[in-house]
Amino acid sequence: MAIDLHAADTRVFLFHSPNAASDPGGALDTVNQWLSKDRSGGAYADLRVRDISVGSDGMGGVYTTIVCS
Repeated sequence: MAIDLHAADTRVFLFHSPNAASDPGGALDTVNQWLSKDRSGGAYADLRVRDISVGSDGMGGVYTTIVCS
């Protein structure tokens, strides 16, 4: 998949949930908390999520990558 983004306006955030296999319900709690954060009064008020991908770390955990602009 290709995403057309300008480098100066792009931010990539990486989250690691090492215990995803043993706690599937809580594996993305940190990601969900970050996504629901109120940014309206801060420097990133116009931050928009462009892509979210989840991949295995090979040891029972997951990496979540969020691309924003």
